[in-house]
Amino acid sequence: MTDLRALLDAGLRPGVYRWRSDLTADQVRRSVTAAGWNYVLLDTTGVHDKTGFLDVCATAFDLPRWFGRNWDALVDSMRDRSTGEPEVVLWEGWRELLDHDHDTVDVALQIFTEDAKESGQLRVILREAADVPDLVSDVPVL
Repeated sequence: MTDLRALLDAGLRPGVYRWRSDLTADQVRRSVTAAGWNYVLLDTTGVHDKTGFLDVCATAFDLPRWFGRNWDALVDSMRDRSTGEPEVVLWEGWRELLDHDHDTVDVALQIFTEDAKESGQLRVILREAADVPDLVSDVPVL
């Protein structure tokens, strides 16, 4: 297991990463905020489709009321909320969503990757248990 705090202190580059860890979301939050970074918990546990995913995004990212619940609106809203401050997004439940709607996870990863490159802000962490097989091999492991 990689020490997340050490990675953040070393200046983890913007991007999307897989991370094998048994820490709770609260332990991750404490580590991230202690390093001086903003923290967002994106928990899609129990979500099985695009509509549910976008609803969770609206709440987790505190998107505006006008958020249109479609991919273009997510791109625009993520861009609008960019402050330039480093932010760690812990995405819980992504494998469950992947099992039900691979396309939604694929598009979401594309959007997060692009936003990370453009804003220089996002570090999206797909947390997974150490004993699960790799399903998203093109995402680097921390």
